[in-house]
Amino acid sequence: MNKVTITYEGSQVSCDPDKSILENLITQDIDVTYSCQKGSCLTCVMKTDHDVDPKSRAPLKPTLVEQGYFLGCQQKPNDGMVINAADQIGVFHNVRVTNIELRGGQVAIVRLTVPDGYEYRPGQFVNIIGPNYTLRSYSIASIPLDDELEIHVKEHEFGTVSRWLCDKSLIGQEIEISEPEGQCFYLPGRSSSPLLLIGTGTGLAPLIGIIRDALSQGHDGKIELYHGAVNDDGLYLIDELQSLSSEYDNLSVHLGVLNKGSLNHTLEGAINDIALSQHHDLTGWRVFLCGDPDMVKKTKTKAYLADAALSDILADPFDIQDVKN
Repeated sequence: MNKVTITYEGSQVSCDPDKSILENLITQDIDVTYSCQKGSCLTCVMKTDHDVDPKSRAPLKPTLVEQGYFLGCQQKPNDGMVINAADQIGVFHNVRVTNIELRGGQVAIVRLTVPDGYEYRPGQFVNIIGPNYTLRSYSIASIPLDDELEIHVKEHEFGTVSRWLCDKSLIGQEIEISEPEGQCFYLPGRSSSPLLLIGTGTGLAPLIGIIRDALSQGHDGKIELYHGAVNDDGLYLIDELQSLSSEYDNLSVHLGVLNKGSLNHTLEGAINDIALSQHHDLTGWRVFLCGDPDMVKKTKTKAYLADAALSDILADPFDIQDVKN
C-alpha cells in the first residue's frame, strides 16, 4: 500500500491514506487528544493551511473554519499536509459554576455562566472536561432568554465527572465546556403540530428545554411529555412540571416508574411503552427521545412504525465517552 507523509507538530508521519489522520496518529502512539472519533465531541480539533474535506469542518463555527481548524477524525491525510494540534481556545470555553442545586434521585441542577456570543438551542448538549481530562456530555435545559446555562447531572457512585459536578465546592470555580452540539431541538414553524417527548432520568433536561423553547415561540399545538424512572426517587422537578402544565393548556405531563411507589399520580411501567400505548398513530407528530440509549433506539423504531416521519423523530441517546490524550 502506498503511504503518504504528513508533518504533524513538526515531525514527519507516514500515514495510511485510507484511514483518518486521527486513526493514523493513534495507531503510531503519537500524543493526540480525542474521544468519540465520530465528529461529535470536537476534541480532536487540529489546524492546517491545506485544503481539507468540507465534512471535517462541518461541525465547527465559521470563525474556527476561517482559522484553519478541522477535525482529525473526519479527514484523511493528503501527502505533504502540515498539521498542528490546535489549542482549545474557541473550541472549549471557560465558564463559572454559579449554583448547584441538589434534587431527589441524586440529581443536581447545575447552573453556569454563558460565554460571550455563545449561541445554542435548548436540547443540544455540551461536553464538559472533568478531572483527569475525562469528558462527559450534558444536555442544556435552559433557553437563550435565561441568564445562565442549566444542565442536569445524575451523580453516579463511581462517576468521576458527575461526582465532581455535584459537589457544591465547585460553585464559583471555572470549568471548561464545548460548543453546543446535537440536532435534538425544536425548530420554529408548524406551531400547531403535536409534540411527543419521551425521556428517562436526566433525559428530562433537554426535553424541558425543548418544551420551554417551543412555548416561548408560541407553539400552540398539543405537547405531551412522558418522563420515566426506575422508582419515585428518579423523578424530579415534579412541582415545576405541574406548574408549567397548569400555565399552558396545551401541555400535558405524564410521569411513570418501573417500580410503583407512594406517588399517586405516577403510571407504572416503561415510560416509552406507556407513551406509545396512548399514541398509536403518530402521523404529523414531532417526536423527541432522550435518555437511555437502548430506550431511545427501540422507541425510535416504534415511533416510525406508528407513522411518525423519520425526519420528525429527533433523538439524543446518552452515550458515555472518555477523552484520551
